[in-house]
Amino acid sequence: MDKTHSVSFLVRTYEVDFRAKALPLTLLNYLQDAAGEHAARLGFSVLDLLKRDLTWLLSRYHVRIVRTPSFGETVTITTWPSGRQGIFALRDFEITDGAGRPVGAATSSWILWNLKSRQPARLEENLPDRVALERRAVPDDFPPLPACPPGGRELGFRVEMQDIDFNNHVNHPVYIQWALETAPEPVLRTLTPAAIEVAYKGEAVYGEEVVSRIVQVEEGPRPVFLHGIFHKVRGTELTRLRTTWDRI
Repeated sequence: MDKTHSVSFLVRTYEVDFRAKALPLTLLNYLQDAAGEHAARLGFSVLDLLKRDLTWLLSRYHVRIVRTPSFGETVTITTWPSGRQGIFALRDFEITDGAGRPVGAATSSWILWNLKSRQPARLEENLPDRVALERRAVPDDFPPLPACPPGGRELGFRVEMQDIDFNNHVNHPVYIQWALETAPEPVLRTLTPAAIEVAYKGEAVYGEEVVSRIVQVEEGPRPVFLHGIFHKVRGTELTRLRTTWDRI
């Protein structure tokens, strides 16, 4: 059984920004595709789990980008289950270019969720230990992220059908896209996220509206922002993020 899995992607025209650089959402989608392929090979993809009234829910994400690939480049994602942390299953990623040079890395934390009981399922009863490779691409024990304080810039979004995943709620990269979109225009035009840390706390479904808020907490050439995404009607916090931006 292969404990790692690699998938290569060609960066296409519809996956880049006005600078012909891969969008952050592009790389996040690549990570999701690679993880899904590997989970399917191991027999515990979302589609496999749904047959047993189980599914995966993403809890935490930490993505680091050292270089943004350009249109026409080939990017390879290598991923593996990297262990357990209490009730959470960990999965890590390495991102390289066509020459094998580092592009980025990521680590993630997942809950195995019982759809009938609406409670976490026991990993030891549903996930074999033998599939894990005890190596982290990004060292992170996932301490709590700080909340986004009130008073920052806010943008509203409506959940569209294209935002919905197999679990019938908003797909996890969409929340990150909503958060990044609130950054000031000079940042969006000159910088790229070098680090994205996410804590998922709730869900939104088709037709609902959310509010994405951003507050800058560090100035300088690598500005840092806190983000919060909230349900517009209930006011509940759905996602908490911290992003660091750079010229990469």
